[in-house]
Formats: sequence, C-alpha cells, structure tokens
Amino acid sequence: MIYIYNCYGGTHSSIQAIAYHLKMLDETREPTKDEILKLPNFNKLVYGNRGELFYYGSDEDGNKVYVVGRGRSKVLIPGLYNLTSMLHKEKLLNEKIIFSNTSPTVPLPMTFGGLLSRGLKIDFLGVPLLVKGAKQSYKNVIKLVNHTKKASKEDKSEVIILDNKEFKKK
Repeated sequence: MIYIYNCYGGTHSSIQAIAYHLKMLDETREPTKDEILKLPNFNKLVYGNRGELFYYGSDEDGNKVYVVGRGRSKVLIPGLYNLTSMLHKEKLLNEKIIFSNTSPTVPLPMTFGGLLSRGLKIDFLGVPLLVKGAKQSYKNVIKLVNHTKKASKEDKSEVIILDNKEFKKK
C-alpha cells in the first residue's frame, strides 16, 4: 500500500502527517518547536517542488509514505488518481494507493506562516507562526492520519482520494 499525503506546498501539514504516520512524533503530547523544525522538509520545499513526490519511509506495516504539494492545482490529485487507476487496469500496478488531503487541518497561523516564510521569504515572522500552527493542529492531524489508515483498510478500492473536509477547523 502507498500513502500519499497532499497539501498546498507539501512542506507543513503533510510533513506533520507523515511524522505521525511514521512515528517520528509522539502522539501523546504536543510537539516541541525543535521537534517540528527538525522534521524532514518542514518549511524547506519551494514552488518548484510542487507536483514532486517525496518518499519519507515505510510504516510499521511496510506501507510506503509519500508527500506531494499540489499548489493551487485542482487537477493534480485527480490526474494522479486517473494515472494510478489506469496502471491498475493495465496490471502494471498492484498496490493500493491512498491520497489524503491534509489541508483541512491547517489553522490560520500556519496559513500566514507559510505565506510569510515560503512565499515572501520572511522567516523571522513566518517560522514562529508555522510552529504555533503545528502545535495548534497536532491533535487534528493525528485524527486525520488515523482516519486515513482506517479508511485504507476498510475501503476495498484500489485507489482512494480522501478530501478530509470533516477535519476543517470551524
């Protein structure tokens, strides 16, 4: 099975999701600033990395875990879905693929932090907001990851897209 977490830039909420999925972060407590900033590719990817799949490791069940930043594209994930579905039909791929959108977990501080840090290159303002947002959203991200794992086991489809809108902060 292959998990592909996706969000706008592939460098904040998706990275948090893979960190919980791969047990890089402890689910029983809020992550520290240092833990957040040491995550692989946290706040490191740039515009040119959008659409690029990044592999982060295999989980305890041997499932591969990836991230992709989709930017503003409304067609990237459906396009990847169509491609992987076609590869299944042609018997060129036999692994289940789960696309899980982490964007609904993003709180306002993370949105502004990403804009300031990645978009405007103002790290001294953006990074503290990103850390604040990661701390605010950690419980919601854990719920999303657990939901993604559960859906992957329950849904018998070969390719699944989870929009995860139920994780949107109200």
